Amino acid sequence: MEFTRRQVLAQATMAAAVYTLDPHELCCGMNAYAQTAAGGETFELKKVGDGIWAGVAALRYKVNSNAAIIETNDGLVIVDSHSKPAASQALYRDVQGATKKPVKKVINTHFHWDHWQGNQTYTQANPSCEIIASDRCKARLTDPNQMNGGAAFVDKQIAAMPAEIDKIKADIQKASDPAAKARLENNLAQAEAYLTELKGIKPALPTRTVSQTMTLNEGGREIRLIVAGRAHTDGDLFIYMPKDKVLVTGDAVVGWMPFVNDGYPEEWGQTVGELEKLDIDKVIVGHGEPEPKGHLTFFRGYFTDLVAAVKKAGADNMPVEDAKKKIADDLAPQYEKGMSRYPNGQYRERIAANIEQTYNKVVKKM
Repeated sequence: MEFTRRQVLAQATMAAAVYTLDPHELCCGMNAYAQTAAGGETFELKKVGDGIWAGVAALRYKVNSNAAIIETNDGLVIVDSHSKPAASQALYRDVQGATKKPVKKVINTHFHWDHWQGNQTYTQANPSCEIIASDRCKARLTDPNQMNGGAAFVDKQIAAMPAEIDKIKADIQKASDPAAKARLENNLAQAEAYLTELKGIKPALPTRTVSQTMTLNEGGREIRLIVAGRAHTDGDLFIYMPKDKVLVTGDAVVGWMPFVNDGYPEEWGQTVGELEKLDIDKVIVGHGEPEPKGHLTFFRGYFTDLVAAVKKAGADNMPVEDAKKKIADDLAPQYEKGMSRYPNGQYRERIAANIEQTYNKVVKKM
């Protein structure tokens, strides 16, 4: 069964995006003139297993993360809670169309803001709701200097938003194309609503952490929390339901080009390789549609080939700018089409940054 109805929620429509140029824009943002999703369409629930749904986030100017909804005998486990309470509220209302059970646990796959800032929706609905993350994820969330996520990052966004809103207003004044102007006006409304919502966020941080792979026996459901190694961050947590052969990856595996800024490219492919050893039918990725197991192989291959190419360029003393062009062209036949299936995060849009960041981390050891 697949739920094709998307919950219309006015507040979520207005708060669905923010015009901000923080580094995580490379992971989860579309360019400033990208088309936003129409109406209040925020998520689509797709059944991927017995009592397991993927909450696939609609593409928009500032996208939300995907979620996984896991039903147990007496409740629900939600994996990742998106960028804002309005988004998690929209998903929760959709979930209530499938089951009225309470949310007993929330699992955050990593610390980036678009995967946890909606936690409070579930803790407010059920004060006994447990929030689980890796120990490294919680450390990042409580670090006052952590960019791209963490409780302190909420205040950093609030401080930055007025200038970003002014930038949209200036762009509206300069826009001559009616369609571009309409998109910018939509972005402005969303940004202003997002700022208002940020001011009301009460960060709900992990109440339980894991440092190594463990199994939850949750209401008759076996849920493995897998610590497989560093990838997108140093605290990625993977969720695996062996009976249904479903894996949830967060942004360690996505449907488009990955965000390498906080990542560990040399280890990333190895970590995904460990996941390939599991018996899997469906993968709920951090962004994009659910994928078959073969996507793990494709994604691992990208990092394996990227790191090898960057190492060779470094050994040949090739200037970074030259390496960007050569490696981008060399890898394109294998990866450009598969990494360019969505309007955002396309191969040519991100490959230069991926090469430079990998060069800095692997060759220069920055």
